[in-house]
Amino acid sequence: MVIESWLKKNFSPLTAEKEWSSLNDIEKQQIKNAIRLRLDDKIWRKLLSLCNKDESIFELARNIAVYVGLDTKIYTERLFSLIMNRLVSELTDSSIESQIHAFTESIYPITYAKITGRPKGQTQRAAVTWDFTQGSLKSWSDNSNFDSISTSQLEVKLEYLRKDEVGLLILYKFFNAESILKFMSTIKMKKLQSKAQRVEAIGYKNIQMQLDAIDTINPAVVKICNRVKDFMGDVDLFNRGLPTYYNIITSSLSAYYAEAELQGQSSAFIIFCDYISNQINQLCCMKIESKGQSWDWTAESLRSWVSKHPTGNSITLQTPTRETNKKLYLAFSLLVFSRADLSIWGVPAVGRKEAVFWGDAL
Repeated sequence: MVIESWLKKNFSPLTAEKEWSSLNDIEKQQIKNAIRLRLDDKIWRKLLSLCNKDESIFELARNIAVYVGLDTKIYTERLFSLIMNRLVSELTDSSIESQIHAFTESIYPITYAKITGRPKGQTQRAAVTWDFTQGSLKSWSDNSNFDSISTSQLEVKLEYLRKDEVGLLILYKFFNAESILKFMSTIKMKKLQSKAQRVEAIGYKNIQMQLDAIDTINPAVVKICNRVKDFMGDVDLFNRGLPTYYNIITSSLSAYYAEAELQGQSSAFIIFCDYISNQINQLCCMKIESKGQSWDWTAESLRSWVSKHPTGNSITLQTPTRETNKKLYLAFSLLVFSRADLSIWGVPAVGRKEAVFWGDAL
């Protein structure tokens, strides 16, 4: 499809360049009309009743449309319609907890869409496939120089990843940290009396020596460690005299070495990722404040936030208490893991039908 026509059909009514709160009544009504045309009548009536006093669900619907396009089709059905009809059916009220639950139950058809763009002046062999975990379809198409965009279907097999867990991967694209933790039913555990500080990692050379040795065996370990360091920066959350990332990396590498000796490299990588994932999960369940402002991990890295709030960071530890068998840690995974790394949790690579853990070849 010619790119101009494709962009107009999918995004023109959405006023995607504006935040919902800055839209005027005419712009909002235009968006609502576009949504109305793509929903079942019964679903539309329920949506109107839920949005009687609160437009947050309309805002979510608009954001989903920006993410997947209004008219992207799979199996002759609009992807947006498949998602929103299911999402509104799952809603019990307009609360943020109900919205997040409905989102995680409904977004999975996004995995069935293989959307490719052909760069200008090149053949179809040079086509690029959209990765839904990296950003919206709108931003992907805006930031690329495509002649055309086409859509096909993937018969995706989710063997280790449940359908209702797909949404956890991109939850942070639609909801802020406070909302996600509210969904997880977080409770306050304790407030640390000491303040977080920025310190230098004097012993980082020791880690670097280990990473240099691992790089020849499994470079993915090195890349993940570097992402953890870049994401966290030099803040010492627990006043141990070293940046917190140092403790996360060293404990994860220790687990990696122990498992590699007993079970081999493939198993060691899985254990390493589990250690990193669990500790990033705990980090994002902390409430870190400075002068009344809290860190929102969905908006920026801890390194970036601390650079703007260098002193007086108080920390409150929280813990998820929602009873569920969903892999809630997936909500934080893309902060430090790549799409390829996620194969260990059953996430297929971009444009692939099923997950193949590349570590099995190590």
